[in-house]
Amino acid sequence: MSEPTPSPAPSPTAPPSASPGPETTPETRSSWRDLPVEQQIDSWETAVPGSAERMLRQVEADYEHRRWLDRVEVRFRMFGAVLGGTGITGVFWLTKHLVDHDAPAFAAGVFGASVAAFAGLVLRADRRRGP
Repeated sequence: MSEPTPSPAPSPTAPPSASPGPETTPETRSSWRDLPVEQQIDSWETAVPGSAERMLRQVEADYEHRRWLDRVEVRFRMFGAVLGGTGITGVFWLTKHLVDHDAPAFAAGVFGASVAAFAGLVLRADRRRGP
């Protein structure tokens, strides 16, 4: 025979008198992108005719705008990857050229400074992007 599962701990945002369990409903977070409930739509439509349709169009426009921003971000990342790869390749070629022309110390300095600069750019971009 299995033991009954313990009931979940009460939510820190729930009032103390609320009992945890299936009869309680979770708090709803409202964001501007969330669609309103039917009663809200009806009350807005009563107050201002056509407002529900305008809100739905705005939600759709916001969705399309976010998709456009995502596509632009992908393009910028691709451009950055190509540009970074080109820069690294150029540094390698310059370093090889300097070594071939009997300037290994200068080549090491150019290579080290370039690696430090690229690493700084990458770390800064990752920190700015966030979690």
